[in-house]
Amino acid sequence: MNACASPPLQPDCTRLLLVDTDDLFLADVGGALRANEGLVVVATARSIEDAYDCAARHTPDVIVIGWGAASRAFVHATLAGRSAGVPDPLVVIVLRRGITNVPGLTSLSLLPNVALVVHDQVEKLLLRHASAESRALPH
Repeated sequence: MNACASPPLQPDCTRLLLVDTDDLFLADVGGALRANEGLVVVATARSIEDAYDCAARHTPDVIVIGWGAASRAFVHATLAGRSAGVPDPLVVIVLRRGITNVPGLTSLSLLPNVALVVHDQVEKLLLRHASAESRALPH
């Protein structure tokens, strides 16, 4: 999907912006997110510049971003730049496995609408959630 290309929206879906400047998760995690019926990927950005444009244009509910050199500034700017009456998006920061200490990450993790997740755990969480939903449906 091109940066900022918006698919048709379904009602009651969570709108996602995927920002992956380091090719960390788009193929596997992005595919798992797209397969979830309650989630709609409204844009994909491979640069921070595109991410700013896409976030402004689409006002996503959730921004999934890989942790990189420019990620911290983008997250702070996104959360600080929202207008009154528009809820802040949930920012999910995807970390490479084994990362335990990154400058600036601790201060971001204390914000109420920021979540940290290790990249290979996202798909497992989605699969667990999907299987729980299918068990709850009457057969």
